[in-house]
Amino acid sequence: MASTVTSAGTGSGNDFESIITASVEAKRSKYEKRTNQNLALAQASKKGITTLKSKLTDFQNACENLTKENSLNTRKVTTSQSSNYNCFSITTKSDCSNTSFDIYVTQLAKAESITQTFKESEDFTNSFAAGKITIDLGSEEYTDDRGQTQTRERKFTVDVQEGDSLELIRKRLNNNDFDVNVSLIKTDDGYSFGVTSGSTGQESSNIKITTETTGTVDGDHMSLGAFNFDPDSEVEGHVGNRQSTSSSKWSYKEGKDATIYIDGQKVTSKTNEFDDQISGISLVVNQLSEKETDENGKTGYKTYSVDITTDTAAAEQKMQQIVDQYNSLLSALDELSARDTYTDGKNNYDGGDLAGDSQVISIRNALQSMVVRFSDTDSGKSIFDCGLEFNKDGTLSINSSDFKDAMNNSFNSVVSLFTSEDGLLKQMSDYLEDYTQTGGILDDRKDQYQDEIDSWTQKANDNETKLEAYEAQLRTKYGNLDSLMASYNTSMSYISSILSST
Repeated sequence: MASTVTSAGTGSGNDFESIITASVEAKRSKYEKRTNQNLALAQASKKGITTLKSKLTDFQNACENLTKENSLNTRKVTTSQSSNYNCFSITTKSDCSNTSFDIYVTQLAKAESITQTFKESEDFTNSFAAGKITIDLGSEEYTDDRGQTQTRERKFTVDVQEGDSLELIRKRLNNNDFDVNVSLIKTDDGYSFGVTSGSTGQESSNIKITTETTGTVDGDHMSLGAFNFDPDSEVEGHVGNRQSTSSSKWSYKEGKDATIYIDGQKVTSKTNEFDDQISGISLVVNQLSEKETDENGKTGYKTYSVDITTDTAAAEQKMQQIVDQYNSLLSALDELSARDTYTDGKNNYDGGDLAGDSQVISIRNALQSMVVRFSDTDSGKSIFDCGLEFNKDGTLSINSSDFKDAMNNSFNSVVSLFTSEDGLLKQMSDYLEDYTQTGGILDDRKDQYQDEIDSWTQKANDNETKLEAYEAQLRTKYGNLDSLMASYNTSMSYISSILSST
């Protein structure tokens, strides 16, 4: 410390050191009582805001998880497929209703393809002249950014280098943006070269290959014209039964639509997914139906039964999870905002980290109000019509029997009440967004409390500087007093010695 007096009272024999220490500690206690208390309150408040945001985020996530991907639509799908033969799979949608039907699968979706065999001979060198190969798949419609329908070509061109082999040409052609797949198989006779369209379905594409040979065609290098394919001249028949002409060097396979029969009615899709054809469900076919022979000896495709029913147990379990999350949030809000108690007018500081915080209380009241007052605009139902109960302490509980009855009697309206775009869970999630988002209300409050923490920390550091100056001042003061009293003691000793000698 800034003082030359290190042991006050040595000269006079008085215990000035204890006086200095007591005086400094008394002033330190006065400083720290105010500074430390306010610093601790700011730190607790910041911690409380962090906890509050975390609890609100947890509940918001629970709400969003139940509203997205049709989570509460717990339809139970039962089929007669055997456990080791997965012919098709079914996913229910939000507008699915209980139903049953019979189904069998007779055709999987296939892409249009062509295959040519390059036989080993003196004429085949597996080395081609330079040039270009263009694969044209026709055109397709798409929706642009403005929502308008546009048409674009599905065509690409690759450059062939002088001396490229079938292997290299395959690699170049496979580097495309249209999922066109080019295969090459080395056979005993030579090479089987195949091109498969990137889209399945009967009318999804119309492969055409044109070439341009710019290099030298000689005994070493073959013309790229060997890859030319024109469906107008090399394919015959109508859609649904198109095949190679007898004179074609290419073997042609038509694209196929996936075909299923539901209750005897034919349904097709250009992919293996039936998403729009069957209301309320999405069905994906994986393989053809098994074959079976009936009692008359006739062999045909096996028919499978499908039953879609309400899975009330699964729905109740998911609803119980959100109820538990809601009750847990209320408990956390109560704990955070619990008020301090007082003894003889003195604050015990024994409340929550956000004791009596009006914002916490406001959030709690808002959520409870939304729960109590919410009703579906279409059905007029409230959550209490669906088996939920509001307890005296503000928490929720589920009456299992009433909830299952509501699900069985009006499944879609119950699901909509909670999980639709206008449902209760979405509204609560949207309300909390202002608090949970980055840079939102709670982040601003946390920053304010951090500023307070920084301010009180700086004041604590300043107090140490003030105490050092105060102690130095005391040491100078009592050092001077010590010197004065020491001189008095010397004078008194001298006078006493004179008096005693006379």
